[in-house]
Amino acid sequence: MIPLKRIKHLELWLLLTCTVAITVSVVIIFGQWKPRVTIETLDAIGEGGLAVMSLIWLVATLLSRPAGRVTTALSYGLILMHVSLLLDCLDEFLTFEHIHPTLSSLEAFPALLGMIVMSFAMYWWYQEQTYLNLTLLKKERHFREHTFTDYVTGLYSARYMEKQISNEISLLNDTTRHFCVAMFDLNAYNQFCFEYGIAKGEELLRNTGQLITLHIRGCDLTCRYAGDKFVVLFPATPYITAQIIIDRVCDAAKRNYQYDDDLTTINAMTLSAACVEVSSDTASTKVFDQLISQLKQKKQAA
Repeated sequence: MIPLKRIKHLELWLLLTCTVAITVSVVIIFGQWKPRVTIETLDAIGEGGLAVMSLIWLVATLLSRPAGRVTTALSYGLILMHVSLLLDCLDEFLTFEHIHPTLSSLEAFPALLGMIVMSFAMYWWYQEQTYLNLTLLKKERHFREHTFTDYVTGLYSARYMEKQISNEISLLNDTTRHFCVAMFDLNAYNQFCFEYGIAKGEELLRNTGQLITLHIRGCDLTCRYAGDKFVVLFPATPYITAQIIIDRVCDAAKRNYQYDDDLTTINAMTLSAACVEVSSDTASTKVFDQLISQLKQKKQAA
């Protein structure tokens, strides 16, 4: 059983549970049940469905978002909207006319207050997203599609890179700008996994992806190709400039160290690199083939 202190957003879960319980209890205690013949089934189903959907949105927010003022404000706003929709649904079964004829009209006010709170949350979310977009620029390059994400490194996959390369190739017809594509290969990766295990190997892959991303420009894009290989797209970049960046990445990798459980340093992140300049219409798969061929020749010559 998970300890209460380890439950994510425990206070918000408790607030949701208490709010729903109090709302339902108050309505049942003080309301009067309507005759069955006066209940409109379609209205009850529709309003009940809205209440359920708002609850699903709220649960999804609590499960997916980290703690912070955006999550808190979104949760407060959704809780207020859920209360309003819940009252609207229960109003199909119970009435308060015996207390006051206009009491049922107040059910919309929690939703209004919730929308005001969520308006602040959306503004703060916009500020947060602006910062995240700048942070993820080297990983996404203005296009976000998480079905192409590599789950080990958090980078996009080769399929995503193929689309980006195809976009750059299509621009070659309109401009004379060339672009470059580089491939990095972790040396002795299989031996590292054999000595330290798969989990440590996946950690090495994540660190390698972060190191490459850190040492390229904001306009460049890093993706994981396959296995221990990474691909970087250098848009509108001549070969000489791309090679300078590649050398900088390889030099940084030589100075980077992993640690085992005993804090012993392991210099495992040594990289081999290949680069091609694309100046004519070609298939992205041919670009990858050229890069892999270059890497094989370099390894054989070493």
